[in-house]
Amino acid sequence: MNTFSLKILASDKVVYEGECEKMTIPAFDGEKGILANHENILMATDMGMTRFTKPDGEEVNIFTGLGFIEVMNNEVTFLVQTSEFPEEIDANRAREAKRRAEEALRQKKSLIEYHNSKASLSRAMARLKATSKYM
Repeated sequence: MNTFSLKILASDKVVYEGECEKMTIPAFDGEKGILANHENILMATDMGMTRFTKPDGEEVNIFTGLGFIEVMNNEVTFLVQTSEFPEEIDANRAREAKRRAEEALRQKKSLIEYHNSKASLSRAMARLKATSKYM
């Protein structure tokens, strides 16, 4: 099968750098797939599970935060705020973050605090979903 060069970079580390056969990323309008020789694109990505297959057939699942992906000349660069392998996610901590965010939403606060709480809740729920689905 054809491969492409993949580099996944989080704000604090290089998550993966190497060849890849196929990749699925979380987009705001659903999941998007990338194969070798994909057309050139640049797009924002949502938080969620990113999956890719290495040339040896190993499938890798990573929870990624918001980011951008660029596909250019069979090279993919994926920049994300955060990334965690499902086994690295502390489910208890994510449940506590979800509880705090829900409590903050119940308290009538400013519009900015409301949106921050909504974002926190969304991230906590996505992390919990990643732990339950892939562990």
